[in-house]
Formats: sequence, structure tokens, C-alpha cells
Amino acid sequence: MRDMTNLIEVSKGTMSGGVFYGTIRINGNRITVGNLMETGVDYKFRMITKARAGFPIIAEVTCKVEALPYYLSKHTTYVEFFRESELGYKGSWFSVLTTKGGKWNSIDKSLLESLTVGDMHGAFPKMVDWNIWKRMNTKFHSCKSFVYNTPKAA
Repeated sequence: MRDMTNLIEVSKGTMSGGVFYGTIRINGNRITVGNLMETGVDYKFRMITKARAGFPIIAEVTCKVEALPYYLSKHTTYVEFFRESELGYKGSWFSVLTTKGGKWNSIDKSLLESLTVGDMHGAFPKMVDWNIWKRMNTKFHSCKSFVYNTPKAA
């Protein structure tokens, strides 16, 4: 994937790394960005979403990061993925997306790179930022929201 570090303020402190990769500003809100996943790898995801009746539903899916936006809705409040331990232990669950009131608190960089304009309108209408999309040269719903889209040759 193309680099999007010009949108993300990369952390340089002692706590910087995979979980605390940096922050991004969307509509004036600072959102924590992690860098735990790689594109093209199958992961096991768990997500919490709300049903129409208001009760929470826990769903589990195994897919690549690029396919995850298909499973997200505007009622999704939490997404985590299972990461195997490199030391031979069982592994742990890490947060990929946390929301409150329809706005993001934290998100993973690879998920940001895979979101399209259509995904943002459908799943995250409160996080739409037209200024970022103008800078990223988005023209259609199929364009990437946070990765620069090269103009097509006429």
C-alpha cells in the first residue's frame, strides 16, 4: 500500500511502536492510530455491533484487513483481532477500531488504508472529512479515503 504518513503524526516517544503508532486529525478530533496488522494476511476478527432492538451482538469473522470494511456498519462499536505470539504462547486480542457515539477513538493504520469513500458514507457517516478527501484526490465512492488516489490519464 502507498504511504500515508503525511496524514498521521507519527509518535517518537518511548511509548511509540505498534500500539501507539501516531495520531490523525479528522474533523478536529485526534484519533489514535496503531500499526499492528499487515495487509494480505488472514486475521480472526471479533466485533461488537448493536441490533435494531438495541442489544449488542458479538460477531466473529476470519478475513484479510482489506475485506473487513464489508462487515462494518454504522452500529459497529468495537473491533479486535487475534495475534499469535511469536514466543510460542497462546496469543492475545488487540483493538483495531474503537468508537463512541459514532466517532472513532482509535483505529489501525492498515484499516485506514483500506477504507473507501463508500465505506465511510455507509459505516462511519460522522467521520466524513471533505478536506482530507480533497487532498487525497477522491472523485468516486470507490476511491480510497486516506490514501492518495493517482489521477487517471485521459
